[in-house]
Amino acid sequence: MSLLAVILAVWALPAAAAPSSAPSPSDPPLVAAVKKGDLRGLQAAIAAGAAVGAKDQYGWTAAMWAAGHGNGALLSALLKAGASVAPGSAPGYDPVVEAAKGDRADVVPVLAAAGLDCAVKDSLGVPALSYATANVSTGTVAALLACKADVNARDGNGYTPLIRAVQNGQPATVAYLLAHGARVNARDKRGYTALMWAAHDGAAASVKALLAANADPAIQGKDGFTAAAIAAKRGKTDVAALLPAAP
Repeated sequence: MSLLAVILAVWALPAAAAPSSAPSPSDPPLVAAVKKGDLRGLQAAIAAGAAVGAKDQYGWTAAMWAAGHGNGALLSALLKAGASVAPGSAPGYDPVVEAAKGDRADVVPVLAAAGLDCAVKDSLGVPALSYATANVSTGTVAALLACKADVNARDGNGYTPLIRAVQNGQPATVAYLLAHGARVNARDKRGYTALMWAAHDGAAASVKALLAANADPAIQGKDGFTAAAIAAKRGKTDVAALLPAAP
């Protein structure tokens, strides 16, 4: 396996095994309501005295579920009732990271208002913002940046959210991050920039956006390849045509 394949495989590893969001007969009333997206049922259960801290078989509370799988209204109702979404409530759990993974743009401001850090990284050192770049919508990325997530934060491989947006095949997010301060020529531990990764993946739309933002096509990675050389090596002819000829 190549070094590149190893790096991408490491990225794909979850910080911790995620519990199933499928409803279970053993779910506490509030957890069941969140999994169903039932705000009225949740409010009724709270009014009836249901325990806001009750946990399901995975050790997750209703508020923990709401952060990554519910919505802002559900989470707000739970927090108003005294629920907690403290990081570390379960092994590897962080509510902001869960919201980022789940594309819960309306949950992020609720968490920020509760005092949680939008610049948080998970146990692998991956920023919540980088997880949000896997989503088709830019809404959660925008919400995280609005509560001061670092647009240029790096993970253990040196990947910035911009690089991750390229790798995730999300050109709209690439353009959004560039418009909000992402450093276009930031390099990862291999010396690769976002443009080089776009060339690697044949991501023409991202290449165009990066070049328009003054990405430098002459930068070489630690392997000596430029973006054009990478595109040529991988047979990405449409992308190679957008770049200066490989040396």
